[in-house]
Amino acid sequence: MSRLKRPYRAVLCGAAASAALVTAFSGAAWAQDDETQIEGDVITVQARKRDEAIEDVPASITAISDEDAERLALQDVADYIRQTPGAILVASGPDYLSDITLRGQGGGRLGFSESTTGIYRNGIYVAGGGFGGRSYDKLDFFDMQAMEVYRGPQGALYGRNAVGGAVNIRTKQPVLGETSLRTKVGYASTERYEAEAIANVPVGENAALRLGGYYQDQQEGHHSIEGTGDYADTEMKYGGRVALGLELSDRSKAVLTIEAAHSDSGGFSSTGQNLVLDYDPYIRVGTDTDDRVMIDTVTAFGEYTHEFDNMDFTFLTNYESRDASREFADFDHFLGLSSPLLSLIDTQYEDFWRFGLEARLASKNSGPASWMIGVDYLTLESDIFSSRFGTLAGPFANSPALRRQFRDDDPTDELSSYSVFGLYSYDISDKVNLTVEARVQVDEKDFSFERIDMDALTDEAIPLTMFSESWTRFLPTASLTYRARPDTTLYARVATGYRPGGFNPSPAVGFFDRTAYDPEDVISGEVGVKGDYRLGRTIVRPQLAIFYTETDDVQQTTSVDITDPSFSLQNVGSSTLYGGEFELTTITPLGEGLLRNSLGVSGANGQFGDDTNILFQGAIVDLSNTRVPRSRNYIVNFNTIYRHPISENLDGWISAGIQAEGGGFDNASHTRRSESFEILDFSLGVDADDWRLTVYGKNVTDEEYLLVNVNNNEYHNTPSLYGVTLTVDW
Repeated sequence: MSRLKRPYRAVLCGAAASAALVTAFSGAAWAQDDETQIEGDVITVQARKRDEAIEDVPASITAISDEDAERLALQDVADYIRQTPGAILVASGPDYLSDITLRGQGGGRLGFSESTTGIYRNGIYVAGGGFGGRSYDKLDFFDMQAMEVYRGPQGALYGRNAVGGAVNIRTKQPVLGETSLRTKVGYASTERYEAEAIANVPVGENAALRLGGYYQDQQEGHHSIEGTGDYADTEMKYGGRVALGLELSDRSKAVLTIEAAHSDSGGFSSTGQNLVLDYDPYIRVGTDTDDRVMIDTVTAFGEYTHEFDNMDFTFLTNYESRDASREFADFDHFLGLSSPLLSLIDTQYEDFWRFGLEARLASKNSGPASWMIGVDYLTLESDIFSSRFGTLAGPFANSPALRRQFRDDDPTDELSSYSVFGLYSYDISDKVNLTVEARVQVDEKDFSFERIDMDALTDEAIPLTMFSESWTRFLPTASLTYRARPDTTLYARVATGYRPGGFNPSPAVGFFDRTAYDPEDVISGEVGVKGDYRLGRTIVRPQLAIFYTETDDVQQTTSVDITDPSFSLQNVGSSTLYGGEFELTTITPLGEGLLRNSLGVSGANGQFGDDTNILFQGAIVDLSNTRVPRSRNYIVNFNTIYRHPISENLDGWISAGIQAEGGGFDNASHTRRSESFEILDFSLGVDADDWRLTVYGKNVTDEEYLLVNVNNNEYHNTPSLYGVTLTVDW
């Protein structure tokens, strides 16, 4: 069967699975009120910094609730992204190296570069630096209310980096007057043991505490070391959160949250298959070091809201401190070398902190006009120290290419960012609304770099060098919404976005003039339609969007020097991207149960403009009119969940999910095609009033595919995983 037919096969398999799941519970005989089950199922999002029904927002949006995540057994950022049309996760082994890309944006990425997706928690920016600073980790998903993905440029209201879109994870807040305790334990087939607990405790009449923690210990894995039998991807993660909610008055509320997390996991050199040394994607041959990545974070959030008679005031603040290290990476194995006469060890440390705040005023939603105005501020610093050391003997002793690897690099990146933003919305008629948004953003970056040559036979020391750049952008957005019927909305949207420039943290020798790179700017047009229909007793909610995007000064990743494995970012020219997304959710009372189906289909394509080129391993490569990387021909996800009563106090449910992707290229030079795949997941369980038992399987057909190739090292997806969890409410 051709690859172009794979998404259709995925959908057909999903439909067949849905029918099979219904049959599985057809013998039960306990009745429920079907109308009560499906009433009030309104999806609320904050794409425009206020609560709105998803059907009312003129943008392509996916919302994943905590209940969705529980039913589908979603565990990490890869699971969540595979549920999102138009989104892919660019991964290089461990989770901390993952990037979320939307609508084909994101071909240029480094370990410490700016992301192409705005990363937000509770409405405030939380990205920056490396070691997980461009994505989400387990703590972000812990006690989650919802994950919202806003596709298309979001520069006007979400600011920096949202050239492909923005993602916002909302955490559950303390609830006044409620006493509750939830505990959860689990086991997975990689000898992973996990436990978590969440409590909500009133403190007097006007305050409440919500506190919780998690612990995860994975004693085996998927990547083993030949000879010792040890696993390279064992991990341990634990963290906790304390949130204090205060009702200061009838109109004023505040929430203060403090959280901390620790993770210890395998590094990139131990989870990649070197094509010279390793004969299997999941078996390492000849590695002689234990590559570990350790990350410790402490984060604080503050939120204050006050309701005036005619407007609302919101103040948000966030601080994060992160200490991280990557120690004893087997760099000679990464280079494809194995000999007792050779040892190259790579280590890296980061000391990172970030502080941000946002204040905004918004009118009440009354009358034909509404408005919002706000300011924000962000400052951060990332101090990195990298060291490569080891021994060379025999034929390796006088190799210039190897001796030049003995060096210490010490870059420091600092950012200060200021913005003013606003929104004005006006109902031209009872069916037509015009909304304009805008942001003025100023970014200032300072960068210093020093290289110490650790080998007297080479001359590669670079004295302390300092750079400074600043950029100012005006980022407007306009949207027109037409309510064709009470249940049908059409919209058109033109939006802009901007990813700041920066500095390559480890310049290739001989190309130090390419340390700095410029911002990339995006303008995109989008048209779409959304609906919320009742067909008999079935709810049908479709979303369809078609987009066209132009990007200037595209940032792309390249290796500029053939003798140096370091990567750099370059501005290569312009590009265009186009595509669409379709989502469909149906909720149907079926028999005495309830069937919920969700389908997402997307595709994107694009080309570089004329006179676009990149410096690759010392040679100029012409990219003119070639395909933009990270744009997939298709992304399909289909989930079906059937819930049915078993007895008066017990419900059973079963779900199946299929995710498929295909087409495109991983890199700008088109030397690596993106691999196609189809993944099948399942989960089933029983619910009582105060407990839930879930059994799940991930990638049950054990589909294997290549994620990315980095310097002749291939990183593959996670094989099959099975597990069970028990949740109890006390």
